[in-house]
Amino acid sequence: MSRNSLRARVTAFYVSMLVIALAVFCFAVYGGVRAYLTNSMERTLIHTAETIITDYVVPLDTKGQSWFQNEMSESYPAGISDPFVRVSQGGKVLYESGDIREPFVEVSGLALPADPSALNSVRRVTAGTGQPLMIYTKSYAGQRGSSILVQTGANMEPLFHLLHSLVVILMLVMPVILIGAAVGGHLLMAGPLRPVVALTEKAESIVRKELGERLPIIHSGDELERLSLALNRMIDRLEEALAHNQRFSADASHELRTPLTIIRGELEALLEIPSLAPQAVEGISSALDESDRMSRIVHNLMTISRLDSGGERIEMRPLELTGAVKTTLDHMSLLADEKGIVVTCDAPAPVWVTGDAMRLKQVIVNIVDNAIKYTAEGGRILVSLQARDENAVLTVTDTGIGIPAESLPFVFERFYRTDKARSRESGGTGLGLAIVKAICTAHNGTVSVESSENQGSTFRVQLPLLRLSPKEAALLESSPAPPADSRSEETADVFPAKS
Repeated sequence: MSRNSLRARVTAFYVSMLVIALAVFCFAVYGGVRAYLTNSMERTLIHTAETIITDYVVPLDTKGQSWFQNEMSESYPAGISDPFVRVSQGGKVLYESGDIREPFVEVSGLALPADPSALNSVRRVTAGTGQPLMIYTKSYAGQRGSSILVQTGANMEPLFHLLHSLVVILMLVMPVILIGAAVGGHLLMAGPLRPVVALTEKAESIVRKELGERLPIIHSGDELERLSLALNRMIDRLEEALAHNQRFSADASHELRTPLTIIRGELEALLEIPSLAPQAVEGISSALDESDRMSRIVHNLMTISRLDSGGERIEMRPLELTGAVKTTLDHMSLLADEKGIVVTCDAPAPVWVTGDAMRLKQVIVNIVDNAIKYTAEGGRILVSLQARDENAVLTVTDTGIGIPAESLPFVFERFYRTDKARSRESGGTGLGLAIVKAICTAHNGTVSVESSENQGSTFRVQLPLLRLSPKEAALLESSPAPPADSRSEETADVFPAKS
């Protein structure tokens, strides 16, 4: 699961809130238990001291010291009394229960309180054996004039041990709760997000030629249902806009073909007029060149429009792409030889794909022609074809002028040219690479480019690979070639120069 996914973020937020809530709860529980135990111990000590005064100290003057000693030893036996009890008067101990046992706590050596602020209050001290003690001292004014001090004390170590055990339990339980909450939250989010995942997968499966498909409607009555309806309405608008754009391109291209043909015919007729002035011949020839260029643009626009709309008739046949690459490079060798460019072909093994032979040759021509145009004299071009995983990968690498980094995202757009002046001089229309992309898309393939300015470019075409056994490949190679394509008007597209 990606850390940036909605499911992960919601689960993380849920667990974070639970961490804060549990931390507050643990502090509250610890503080509450500590306060309760401490207050309970204080109340016990105070109650014991008041009971001793009421039951034993008050009758002391009338019943005598012997009675007091006997009664105190029965109620608070020496050595085993808990809490610890000590009664003193004028610095003399009248009765003391002695050290606490199990566990042993030495309290008999504790000094009598001399500070008046320690009277009638609870204080904490440390026993001689190091244990923490809670001591309460109650002062009683006897009939003989001197105050009687009643001290009660208890060992706080069991209290601290109980609190420590509570902390350990909370520290062990808290991670278990958090892990359970994270797993539960992750599983809980799977249900609400399942329709969103289905919408996403369906949306990704809808390509430009399949905009007629729609997303499934989630009948939940909540935001998800409104989202699916809104996305379908958006797809309706996109389909309408794309259809309008494709119709406009096709209609405009079709309507322009006839007047361009007439213009060309009229200009050729004017050139046949005898005794035509040289200046007029030059002007008519220039206009004729521009009409030819316009005709190529119109024809290329029609090609792209049909490929994008699915109206182009693609002859999907098994094609041995290695032979097509080598044949096409042989036909284009003259263009490279004129500039002294060395073209190397690295295609050692047959690679089979399914596609339209003429259109795939057009892809090779357009990319190699670009490499030739923008590679200086004496440069090199490497054309390689390999089968990688499930794809046939055609790579064209040149040592040309390269493409600026800011232009790389736009090189496959219509009419985009990195060097408009130079491209126009070479006869380019800015549609060659757009046609390459349209053809690759129609074959369920991709085209990409990597380039650095003044260091050359690498164009990479990937097409789905057709796996054939040696027997099937031999049978296809020996079968007669398919009949000539009836698209005679488009065959001129394969080998003319494009940019």
